[in-house]
Amino acid sequence: MFDKIGNLPLHPLVIHAAVVGIPLAVLLAFLFAFPKTRGWARWPLAIVVVGATAVTFVARQSGLALERDLGIKPGNPVGTLIAKHYQLGNQLLYIMIGFAVVALLNVFLVSRGSAGTTAGGSSQPAIIRVVLPILLLIVAVVALVWVVRVGDLGATAVWNPTAPPMIPF
Repeated sequence: MFDKIGNLPLHPLVIHAAVVGIPLAVLLAFLFAFPKTRGWARWPLAIVVVGATAVTFVARQSGLALERDLGIKPGNPVGTLIAKHYQLGNQLLYIMIGFAVVALLNVFLVSRGSAGTTAGGSSQPAIIRVVLPILLLIVAVVALVWVVRVGDLGATAVWNPTAPPMIPF
């Protein structure tokens, strides 16, 4: 199911959606963290972070299918890099699940008002008004760093497996 579209392997096609979707979700998380842009970024953040998480899952599954189809095994430079790429990709999936959960908590719990008040006029607790957006930014930055690490290792495995990766893993 996750191996090909037509005769093309799915993995190199779907990873581009993750490479675009995750940074876009990070950008929307930063926009959401600021009260002035929160109302605008609320629903795009929810949609993009859930979509980026789904694409990350498909990328992981299609990568496993591609590895199986090509018969890549650890023990040579490419196999070792692919094994490390898989580990980081697996971690990225869990990070994206956490990012999606934190983002959705922010979308549904953090008020639109810049003063931290809800429509009824009561103020939100600091854990919701302040801590949740800060947690969102932290998880967003971790997701961004991880997608760069995973992508660098995958590109190194494909294009120059004997060279050291640009980013230490």
